[in-house]
Amino acid sequence: MVNWGPVGHNAAVPRLLFRYFLRELLRVFGISAAVLVLVTAFGAAIKPLAADDLFGPLQTAKFILLAIVPMLQFALPFAAGFAATLVLHRMTVDNEILAAAVGGISYGRLLRPIAALGLALLLVTVLLTQWVIPRFWRLMEQMLAADVARMVVASVDKGTAFRIGELQIYADKAWVMKDPPDNGAHQRLMLIGVVAAKLDGAGGIVADVSARQAVVDVYRREGGTYLMLAMTDTVVFNGKTGEMIGMPQVKPRRPFPVRGAGGDDPMFLTQGELLEIFKRPDRFGPIHATKTALAESLFHLQVSKEVDRRLSSFGRLDLSGQDRTITVLADRLAGRRIERDDGGAVKVREIQQGRPLREVVAVEVSIHRAVEFAIDNPTYDLVLQDCQVVDLTSEGAVNRKNRLTIPNLLITGLTADDLSGLPHEELLARAAGASSGEIAGHALQLQRRVTELRLEIRSRLLRRYAMSLTAMLLPLLGAVLAMWLRDSLPLVIYVWAFAPSILDMLLISGGDHMVRQGQILGGVLIMWSGNGLLLAALTFALIRLMRN
Repeated sequence: MVNWGPVGHNAAVPRLLFRYFLRELLRVFGISAAVLVLVTAFGAAIKPLAADDLFGPLQTAKFILLAIVPMLQFALPFAAGFAATLVLHRMTVDNEILAAAVGGISYGRLLRPIAALGLALLLVTVLLTQWVIPRFWRLMEQMLAADVARMVVASVDKGTAFRIGELQIYADKAWVMKDPPDNGAHQRLMLIGVVAAKLDGAGGIVADVSARQAVVDVYRREGGTYLMLAMTDTVVFNGKTGEMIGMPQVKPRRPFPVRGAGGDDPMFLTQGELLEIFKRPDRFGPIHATKTALAESLFHLQVSKEVDRRLSSFGRLDLSGQDRTITVLADRLAGRRIERDDGGAVKVREIQQGRPLREVVAVEVSIHRAVEFAIDNPTYDLVLQDCQVVDLTSEGAVNRKNRLTIPNLLITGLTADDLSGLPHEELLARAAGASSGEIAGHALQLQRRVTELRLEIRSRLLRRYAMSLTAMLLPLLGAVLAMWLRDSLPLVIYVWAFAPSILDMLLISGGDHMVRQGQILGGVLIMWSGNGLLLAALTFALIRLMRN
C-alpha cells in the first residue's frame, strides 16, 4: 500500500498518483490483452487450419499473426475492463483509494487515468475498425485465396466439390503442375474426370459440363486472384433448351475471381472505400455482376429486334460458326421462334468453306443464347425440331431427326449497343421501358442489390463506431464498480461489468441487422442503446459510490 500522506493543495501528488494508477493499469492491461488476443486469434484461425494440407508451419504462423490485428477490436475493450476492475479493486481493498480520498483527491481525479485509457482506446479502436482491420481481413482472405490450388487439390482428395465464381466443379483427380507454361499464370491445375455446373444468382443450375480433362490457370492481379478454365472432350447440357451437345472444348472467355480475395465484401473495405462505393456502387463485384446480367438482357433484346428486322426485310438470317455459314429462310421472329408468315416449315442451309454441306427443313426453329453468351461474345444455339435433313455431300441422302442443335453461332454483321459501361441509374432507366420479364427481373435485382449494399455500408460504419465507444465505457464501468463493490471478489465485479457489455454487443448486432433490412431509425436506436445501457449503469454505480 502506498502512503499518500496529507496532500492539501499540492499538485505534484495527483500527478504522481495519476502516473502510479496508469502504470498499474497498463501493466495488467498489457498482460490481459496479450492473452485474450492470442486466444481469439487462434480461434479465428481454427477453420482454415482445420483443412488438411492447407497451410504449412510458416503459413500457419503468418496467418495467426495476421489474425491478431482484427481480434484487437474484441480483446482490447475486455482486457481494459478487466485491468481497470482488478487494479481499482486491489487499491480499494488496500485502502489506497480511501487514503487518497481522505487526502482531498476526488473520485473524478482518481478516475482520470481510467478515462484517459478509455479515450485512448476509443481513438485506437476507431482507427483499427475503420482503417486498419479491414486491410488485415483482406490480407487473411488473400492468403487463403492465393493458395487456391492447394485448396482445390484438398477438396478433390476429400471427394467434395469446390466453387470457382459461378461454377461448381467436381473432379476425380487433381494435381498442381510443377512447371506451368510461360503464359503469365502463377500456377496451373490439372483436373481429370470433371463435372462442372454453371449456377445462376439464386444457386440454380443454368448448364452443366462433363469433361475428360480440365486445365485451371491461376493468375494474381492487383491484389486479387483469378482463374482461367479450359475443358476438353466435353458434353454440355443447356438447362434452358434441354439440349445435350458434344463439344471438343469449352473455354470461358472471362476469368473467374476467387471469392474472399478481398474487394467483394464490405467487411474488407476501409471507411474511405465504403464511402466511395456508397457513391459509386457500379464497380463493386456483386453489383457489377448483376449490372452485367441486365446489360446482356438489354443487348439480347436489341439483337432480337435486329433479327426480326432482317427476317421481315430480307426473308433470311445469316449466322456463322467456326468454318461454317448457316442461312435461315423465314419471315419473322416471335419470341425465340423463327417462323414463316404462312406457318410452313423453315429451311436452314449449311455451307462449309463455300461448299453446300446440308439442308434442313424443320417444323419448328428457335434461337437461344449459348451457354457462353456474353456481350463481347454473343453466341447463339439454333435448335431445330422435327427435321428432315438432306446431306448435300452424299448425293442428297435424307434422314429425319426429332431434334437437331447447331451450337455457338454468331449472327453475321450484328450491330447492337454495349450498355454494360453505363451507370446503373441509366441502365435501370433503359430497362424501365422494356416489356421483357427477364429484363424486369434483372432490373429489380440490380435495384435491390444497390439498396442492400448502401444499407450494409451504413450499418457497418455505424457498428464500427458503436463498438469503439464500448471500448471506452467498459473500463470506466469496471473501475467504478470495483470501488463501489469493494467487498465482492474481483471476478464477480467483472461479471457485473461484463454482462451489460455482452448485452451491448447483442444490441449493436441487432441494430446492425435492422439497418440492413431498411429499418434505419429503429436500427440506429437499438444499435446505440447498448452504449446507452453501459452509460446508465456507469452513472448509477458512480452515484452510489459518491453517496457511500
